[in-house]
Amino acid sequence: MDVSQTIDAQVTLPMELYQEIAQLAKAHGHSVSREIVALLTRLLIEIPSDLQYEFAAWEAASDEDWLSMETILKSEDN
Repeated sequence: MDVSQTIDAQVTLPMELYQEIAQLAKAHGHSVSREIVALLTRLLIEIPSDLQYEFAAWEAASDEDWLSMETILKSEDN
């Protein structure tokens, strides 16, 4: 991690969550802060594929809605 490109942030965690993260950090040889960054990084890497699926589903539904709307409008014109 490049310290010149970081931002200090404070997070308040429930004790149980902090203890779990501290155990993970110890097992991985990290500080608690570094473990939190690692967990968040993995989460952010996973999100784009989930978002791509969501966007594709939304787009497909949107296309179906537009086709239905076009059909309705055409039938009203006749």
